[in-house]
Amino acid sequence: MGIRSRIFFIVFLLLTASIFITYVVAERDLTNTFKLQIVDELEKQANLLSLSVQNIGKYNSIEEADAEADRLAEALNSRVTFIKNNGKVVGDSELNPLEISIVDNHANRLEVIEALNNGSGWSSRYSNTTKQDLIYFAIRDNQINSPNIIRISVPLNYIDTITDTLGLSVILLFFVVFLVSIIASGVAANYLYSNIQELANVATNISKGKSVSDDIKSLPTQRGDEFGTVARSISQLSEDLKNQIKIIAKQRDQFGLVLDDLGEGIIVTNKKGEIVFTNEQASIILNIKDLLNEKIKKLDIPALNYLFKRVKNQKRADIEFEIEDKNSTKWVLGSMNQSKTTGQFILVLHDITQLRQLNSMRRDFISNLSHELRTPVSVIRANSETLLDGALDNKKDAKVFSKAILHNAERLTSMVSDLIDLSRIEYGDLKLNITNINLDNFINSHLISMKSVTKRKSIGIDYKPNHKSLIRADVQSLERVMNNLIDNAFKYSPKDSIIEISTIQENDFVRVMIADHGEGISKDDQSLIFGRFFRTASARASDNKGSGLGLAIVKNLINSLNGEVGVTDRPGGGSIFWFTLPMGK
Repeated sequence: MGIRSRIFFIVFLLLTASIFITYVVAERDLTNTFKLQIVDELEKQANLLSLSVQNIGKYNSIEEADAEADRLAEALNSRVTFIKNNGKVVGDSELNPLEISIVDNHANRLEVIEALNNGSGWSSRYSNTTKQDLIYFAIRDNQINSPNIIRISVPLNYIDTITDTLGLSVILLFFVVFLVSIIASGVAANYLYSNIQELANVATNISKGKSVSDDIKSLPTQRGDEFGTVARSISQLSEDLKNQIKIIAKQRDQFGLVLDDLGEGIIVTNKKGEIVFTNEQASIILNIKDLLNEKIKKLDIPALNYLFKRVKNQKRADIEFEIEDKNSTKWVLGSMNQSKTTGQFILVLHDITQLRQLNSMRRDFISNLSHELRTPVSVIRANSETLLDGALDNKKDAKVFSKAILHNAERLTSMVSDLIDLSRIEYGDLKLNITNINLDNFINSHLISMKSVTKRKSIGIDYKPNHKSLIRADVQSLERVMNNLIDNAFKYSPKDSIIEISTIQENDFVRVMIADHGEGISKDDQSLIFGRFFRTASARASDNKGSGLGLAIVKNLINSLNGEVGVTDRPGGGSIFWFTLPMGK
């Protein structure tokens, strides 16, 4: 833009701005004056309506109230609305009864709020019903306890006519200003020209996003006149833009990291189904590397294509679908909705494979629990029925049946107790008191308390420690772990055998190993042995009855103590159950 054009633009802008400001002020004052006059007139009409209607509550139906509103509106040549104190519209001269029954609640209308609080109120706004600007005036009816609202309104057509006339005058004046600006710019066409083109070129390059480092250095930033001021401003603008671009880039990267950390895949498509934005997690979930600029229908995932077609009609849709991975099947929940602002489609992908597995585990758990409870309950019931059928008279038989009932009741109690404890551990309700423990003293003390058991079962225990440090653990939890593992070793070891307990130090942990001389556990069962209610085939066939929860409790307790647990084959036969615990400080 040349100097002449600049001067013309400045003069024209100043004069136009002056006229525009004058127009705005005049229009505002005229509009406000006429509005106040209309409000005064509406207030008078509203008072007459209040005297005529008295109480809106007297109308028995919307039809009756609406008919009265229509009659009054025709007489006053205004729109009349009856509104309950809860905001419900019961009569409106511009609506029929069916439309009234579904109209929005008016409790949040400004004039209604003011009328309920102060006796009367007014406001002006665009009406979606009449498709024009209206002035509303609301007043309470004569109901004393819970007054309702009578509202009257008229269009602002008269004010619009006045402002339109004023606008035509401004347009005529605008052409006069245009001619004056041309003359003024012609007089001062050659007054200021030096360095303008250079400044313009730099500004143009900045606006196009080009590198302007060399151009900025050549600007006359040291001059004290207006050109120097402009040059310094352009230089500062360039620096600010650089900083803003850095900030935006940083925020973009942070936003991308947040989206990835959410663990959910995000895909945004345009109305044609072309992907315009995605995050890394979406590629991971769908097992597709390059998603950007691809079309939904070309991803070869029928569920997503179906979801995209469905959301076009429903604005929101959800679907669960499978994705075949290399070694497993992945379950995904896709939720898609259309943005109200941009019209784009936003797809959120959730990997629900683990949730599916948890649901499967829950079903298996309930099935196993039902099976495990059925046996002791059936025995208790059968023996109880036998006693009631006459076995009580035979003391010998009664004693046998009673012992069976007691034994199974104790088994049931133990199972329920173990189940409650396991649930507390899994949900983090178990309070742990982590302290430094001398493992050697702890095991020796534990073995002393088991001397009677070893003697009764003719099974010895050999303890070989090979560690020097303390461990970090909860005493009660460690006691339960040792009890469960040693008890299992007793159950499945033959008479006159030895249970071997040993320890070894591994990095920052101490490993405790308990070896028995039993039948051992197959590789397949070793991966399942720490699950709820799992018992090996030999355990189910033996006389050793258990809840099947002991090893599950061991695993969860050790995990709570930041350790690991497992089982391996013992050379020569049998099994070695082991667990690790952190070393003490």
